[in-house]
Amino acid sequence: MQSFYLEHKDAHVHCLRFGEGERLLIALHGFGDRARLFAILEQALAEKYTVVAFDLPFHGQTEWPRDTFSKADLIGIIRQIMEREGKERFCLMGFSFGARLAQAMLPDFLPLLDKLYLLAPDGIHTKGMSTAVRTPLWVRKLLGRILKKPRWFLQLLDLGRRMGLVPGLIVHFLSFNLTRPERFRRTFGCWYALDSFYLRRTKIKAIWRESGLPVDIYFGTKDEMIQYKTVKKMVEGVRNVRIYLMDAGHRLIGESLRDRMREK
Repeated sequence: MQSFYLEHKDAHVHCLRFGEGERLLIALHGFGDRARLFAILEQALAEKYTVVAFDLPFHGQTEWPRDTFSKADLIGIIRQIMEREGKERFCLMGFSFGARLAQAMLPDFLPLLDKLYLLAPDGIHTKGMSTAVRTPLWVRKLLGRILKKPRWFLQLLDLGRRMGLVPGLIVHFLSFNLTRPERFRRTFGCWYALDSFYLRRTKIKAIWRESGLPVDIYFGTKDEMIQYKTVKKMVEGVRNVRIYLMDAGHRLIGESLRDRMREK
């Protein structure tokens, strides 16, 4: 496995490369993860693909000095990877939040894509994310300023949880991610970026159907974050999209997924 950096504007983007397959596969990890997450899939992917995964802004070893990022930033990074590998076409893989980012870039990269892998995909119907997406950017910016000391806010959320007004999953997520400076910056940096990566479900399904792009969706039957019935409804009538159910929760990247992909 090879580690290298790309320069994008004022940022240093950390990448991992493995496999020597003919086709290029670019992988986007989830929120709070890093590129190394995909290493366990090497045995399933390395023969068919040359895989390049990179640490997203605010994650892993990527150095990202700005307070957020945009779709244009990720498009620029992916184009650099393609140029470095000497490829004019590629396949795209996204896990969780990375799947949201991948789907948002479909209109930009569709003519260059050979296949799309979505693993426990955010961006279709994820618990709590609809509120996060609908919150106006000025409100997010305001919260980013007043929650530098978040104790009072977390106490308020916990009260809401005990009253049944706030889901426990949301309280746990924010309690973990707002209490350390690097996690705080990562959380708000990604929250600010959501507007740039929004694509309606109807638009996603129309792209799937009209393009004929092969799409493989891997979904854990014990996933507490993603609404499977919404995913299943989107896939109905779209022959080029396949769902593979896994006996797993949301974090389904592991040995079972590796073995399942090797069987194909």
